[in-house]
Amino acid sequence: MMKSRSMGAILAALIIILGLTHGSPSSSAGPRTALRMQKDTVGYATRPDQVEALVKLVDSLEAPRYASNAKAFPVMKKRQMIGAICPHDDYLYAARGYVHVMREVKAPRAILFGVSHTARRRGIQGKLIFEDFTAWKSAYGNCPVSPLRNEIIAALPPDLVLVNDTIHSEEHSLEGFLPILMHYVPKVEIVPILVTRLSDRFTGAADTLSTVISKIIEKNHWKLGTDIVIIASADCVHYGDEEWGGRNYAPFGAGQEGYDKGVAQDRDVIQSSLVGTLSDKRIGVFREKVDANDFQQPYKITWCGIYSIPFGLSVLERVASRAIGKSPEGFMLVYGTSVEPPKLPLVHTGLGVTAIATLHHWVGYTAVGYW
Repeated sequence: MMKSRSMGAILAALIIILGLTHGSPSSSAGPRTALRMQKDTVGYATRPDQVEALVKLVDSLEAPRYASNAKAFPVMKKRQMIGAICPHDDYLYAARGYVHVMREVKAPRAILFGVSHTARRRGIQGKLIFEDFTAWKSAYGNCPVSPLRNEIIAALPPDLVLVNDTIHSEEHSLEGFLPILMHYVPKVEIVPILVTRLSDRFTGAADTLSTVISKIIEKNHWKLGTDIVIIASADCVHYGDEEWGGRNYAPFGAGQEGYDKGVAQDRDVIQSSLVGTLSDKRIGVFREKVDANDFQQPYKITWCGIYSIPFGLSVLERVASRAIGKSPEGFMLVYGTSVEPPKLPLVHTGLGVTAIATLHHWVGYTAVGYW
């Protein structure tokens, strides 16, 4: 979800954007900083007690769904999750999705595919955006960036890679993962990658990156799910006719009828393309439904995971096919919106929200796990 900004923040961002030089695709903008600071300290936790209160509450609310999911999809108890789609909006709205995903993560290494909300405005496409930090600040302390990042970058074609700390520092789509991920896997290491529009480079980039990751897995004798996991960041539809920067995202109209149709549309996208046996065909269905294939007007449906989902899943499918000899099976763990179920009653912990939630402005969320 695109977070609300003050006028001062907008002006500061414009200054950075105007001053950004792309130069070599493998060079960072500005001086290198070892620690990536947390951008959103309102919607995401900054202290362990906030995370613990959130997980405790979600566990109590979602216990019946945990049980029903395990019954409906028994492989969850037999094998470890190897990949996922996880939301990235404010915890008070989307925490159920975060917890459903992160409680299933066992691996100490996570490759994270995020959304770059500013890439289009910066004119950046055809790149995988990496960073050069040694760690990311989070609620449980600093989350280290895995040495795998540099190994992956070195093996990729230089023209596919952009290393830029500034873009990562201004982007919220991955940092929200870390407090809840570290709650379950305290010593986790991450490889953060932001995905831009790849257009006709999509298949080649997925093939290349998956081959690089697969070779690393084989060299180290790792197992998917046990030693490494792949997670894509995305919220579902952004809907309504208010507070979207003057844009109208209500194709079915605002109000209850528009909400019901927007939710039905989300569920159709999920069921037709994200669950079941993962394949290029099903990933293609997602792209056909969501992506307008236009750099300036990219959305058929306003999912901010328009690029992170299909690319992350394409890499996951290829890596899994090579590592375990078959494509992963996807299962929807939970779906909700910023309107329903209601905002979590955790304001007393200091957690807040960065945008309104009404029938005129709401966001959908799903958590999908792959085994």
